[in-house]
Amino acid sequence: MAPNVVAFLYYTVQDLYDQHKDPRIAHLPLTGGMWGVALVIIGYLAFVLHFGPKWMEKRQPFKLKFVMQLYNVVQVVANSLLFVYGVYYSLLQPSFSLSCQPVEHDNTTPQMMRLIYASYGYYLLKYLDLFDTVFIVLRKKNSQVSFLHVYHHAGMIFGVYVYMTFLAGSHCTMLGVINLFVHSVMYAYYFASSLGAVKHLLWWKRHITQLQLLQFGFLTLHFLLVIVRNPCQFPVLISFIGFIQNIFMFAMFFDFYYKTYIRKAKAAAETATDSKAQLS
Repeated sequence: MAPNVVAFLYYTVQDLYDQHKDPRIAHLPLTGGMWGVALVIIGYLAFVLHFGPKWMEKRQPFKLKFVMQLYNVVQVVANSLLFVYGVYYSLLQPSFSLSCQPVEHDNTTPQMMRLIYASYGYYLLKYLDLFDTVFIVLRKKNSQVSFLHVYHHAGMIFGVYVYMTFLAGSHCTMLGVINLFVHSVMYAYYFASSLGAVKHLLWWKRHITQLQLLQFGFLTLHFLLVIVRNPCQFPVLISFIGFIQNIFMFAMFFDFYYKTYIRKAKAAAETATDSKAQLS
């Protein structure tokens, strides 16, 4: 019974892939099928949640300051360039609609193909992002490997894979463009803090989280647009998934923001008030 169910699911997924795949990107690595992507995600989860911490258990933390500085510089440069490129070939093109951009597998205009290749660069960066967690594990900072952190990285790999394979150049494009900007700022902060400037940039860290909240808020409304009104016939199911996913991410990031910046500030203020009362 079980083998038959597995076989049925396999062939169902394969049929859906064959029917709806985008022929414009079928030749690009990591877009030709989901099994390679699945292996990467499974390997990532296995390493950061089990094998990595177990392997580091009796070892000293790795000193990765220079490696991480180089990594942050690469991230800033790559995300910034792709952000500018993405904005130019999407928002600044009269043929691109911010309110409802259709799925057009037959659109092979030079502008669209450049946007698709920029999107592919963004897709590859999601694999590079996985090293964030690898560095955490190798430095034995396991408390930083939170559910939000791991879910976000693994989920982005799968989500952008779906976009590249079936929805390239469509309404979902804004997710990547905005995320590229956020990551440019975030990795610039990481690089600056690694140089010892963190004391002068604590205010920046809080605003990065606020920027992420704005990102999820905007994308929630962006997907809601084509649920309420859909003149370009964008897949409503995809819009609904994007809408729910961004609400979920907003809620998780807001929970982190509240606990880190609002609740702690209230506790500190109450402590200060109590201290003054005792002194008086």
